[in-house]
Amino acid sequence: MEDLRCSPQVLTLPDVIPPGFEVLVIRNASIRSIPKHAFRRMDRLREIHVEHCNQLTFLEKFAFKGMKKLRLISFTNCPRLNEIPKASFSGIGNDFGVKIQFHRTPVQRVHSGAFRHAHNIRELSISGSDLALSRHAFASINQLDFLTVTGVTVIEPQLFTNSTRFHIVHLKDLNCEIPPRAFEDLAHVHQVLIQRSKIATISTDAFTGLSTVETVELFDNQIGMIAARAFASIINLGRIRIARNHIETLQTVESLLSTAIQTRIEENTIECGCDLQWMTVYETRIEENTIECGCDLQWMTVYEDRRAADVNYCGASGVHRTVRSYLRQFCHRPHPTALSTLSSSETSFVVTNHDRMLESRSRQFPA
Repeated sequence: MEDLRCSPQVLTLPDVIPPGFEVLVIRNASIRSIPKHAFRRMDRLREIHVEHCNQLTFLEKFAFKGMKKLRLISFTNCPRLNEIPKASFSGIGNDFGVKIQFHRTPVQRVHSGAFRHAHNIRELSISGSDLALSRHAFASINQLDFLTVTGVTVIEPQLFTNSTRFHIVHLKDLNCEIPPRAFEDLAHVHQVLIQRSKIATISTDAFTGLSTVETVELFDNQIGMIAARAFASIINLGRIRIARNHIETLQTVESLLSTAIQTRIEENTIECGCDLQWMTVYETRIEENTIECGCDLQWMTVYEDRRAADVNYCGASGVHRTVRSYLRQFCHRPHPTALSTLSSSETSFVVTNHDRMLESRSRQFPA
């Protein structure tokens, strides 16, 4: 497999390349854009590498359409290529599966329809800088095996309209909110994974419209709040796993409500207060947690599921005893009516969740 390299003096891409060349390397060239149908006469190309092109700023519509043998497009160290414009990768795809990679290239926005009607994409990897994902950024894609997006600071709703057959959607190192309907209309997905991110809020209906998905996983994140019914409207969901996150607030009992066959909530650290009294009311297993005990936990002994005080334990400061044992020894128990005056603003504590399964049935929760 022979490769053709463009020198720094190159200002525009060649119209044709000699027969037999299958790899085009554009390195240190002075090109400013990649024009529409730039490679239509290079149908033998299997790989295109764009590297260290400091003047490259723009990709025109349909720049890569119709390349029947292409396997790889990569952009590396192109410091002025800050946007993936509308329709720049529209129509890309072939029977072999194409990899599209942006590495060390500070993409700041993926525009609406950038990949419209793309198909059979093996991998799409975007490592951005203060990256904004516009509405419909990944719309109308038919089959994308591995989507990896890093460095997002803005997510707009409806990123995936009319897209289907994604294997893994991996979002990592986010610093943003997840708005309502962010995943709307995305169907037939093996896994949605959000990892190592700072998420201010996972909004109500954040995952509404996502359908036929095997696993939704939140792993190793800093989460401000999971709002009510954030996961409730996912259709045909196999499993939710929320693990090793630091969560400031679970807004209500419906924060974890879903139609999933299995829901696992494990090894999280949750900043708790009296606003979590709903945990004792519903058919939910909250067991084997290590809690920094205080007298503000007396509500555990009053509500329906009184076992909560017997199956959760104090940390070292409480000599690893059960919550009930701690309360009996150190706390004067108020009359039950006095508990109604407690509020989450009065006190807080930290609970670390060790390898538990939280099981809830949607029929337990009234509309």
